[in-house]
Amino acid sequence: MQTARLNIIGMDHEGCADRLTGALEAVNGVETVCVSLARHGATVQFDERLATQERLLAAVNDAGFMGEATDEEQLSACSGACGHCRH
Repeated sequence: MQTARLNIIGMDHEGCADRLTGALEAVNGVETVCVSLARHGATVQFDERLATQERLLAAVNDAGFMGEATDEEQLSACSGACGHCRH
């Protein structure tokens, strides 16, 4: 299992967060998705045999957002309070 932390540009409201969550969950191999509207980011756990960070970023772009990988630890410790976690 691998974890990707993504910065998201263009996410302005709950509908955006919902659309992004759905797009990331649709990627084959994704296990969990936590989108934080407040931090403009997402943390995604995925099976690296089935998905890649590049595929996750492509899903972000296909959903209408711009994304980039980050190493920020603050996105990794999702408490579930963001309301978009699928644990």
